[in-house]
Amino acid sequence: MNPDLLNSIVTFIVGLFAFLVYFLSKRSEKQNAATIVVMDIRHAEQVVLSILEKGLVDKSLKNIISENNWAKYKHLFASDFSYDDFAAFNRFFDACVEISYARNRMLEVFYANLISKASISQQKIFDIEDLGSPEGQIKKQKIISEFNNEVFVFDPDDPKVRIYQSLQLMGRLSNTVAFEKLKILAGIKS
Repeated sequence: MNPDLLNSIVTFIVGLFAFLVYFLSKRSEKQNAATIVVMDIRHAEQVVLSILEKGLVDKSLKNIISENNWAKYKHLFASDFSYDDFAAFNRFFDACVEISYARNRMLEVFYANLISKASISQQKIFDIEDLGSPEGQIKKQKIISEFNNEVFVFDPDDPKVRIYQSLQLMGRLSNTVAFEKLKILAGIKS
């Protein structure tokens, strides 16, 4: 047998095998990405549902999205979705990012208020003359009690308004044909 022919056949088989490995790894990457995005959508919609059921946005709001996986993986689905599908996914995840940002601002303000409140109470305690005396201890307990019983902290409206505006823009993806396509890509049965 001709060594050049044998070398060509072996090279062809190795190349074919490398292509097959590449193809299978890309398909697996796409399926994993689709699964992650489906889970993100379901989680976000559960958080939205809880907001709508409570009719209230406050510091106890769950984080709607921890990482924008759609932005990370959308290039894998360029050939699978229409322009309108992409626009719907982008709008949904942009709203999720905005809600997450507004939630973080609410929590920052809340914790800054707690720190301020603690600082003021500490200052009032330090201002007590003869803190070690029984009268000083009574005054100290009174101040601590007053600050602990006062639940008010500044609660800005801007983050809440941003959350409600984002809720109106995002829509619901789980009822769309694009979401069904994504589930098929993920290998998820209905």
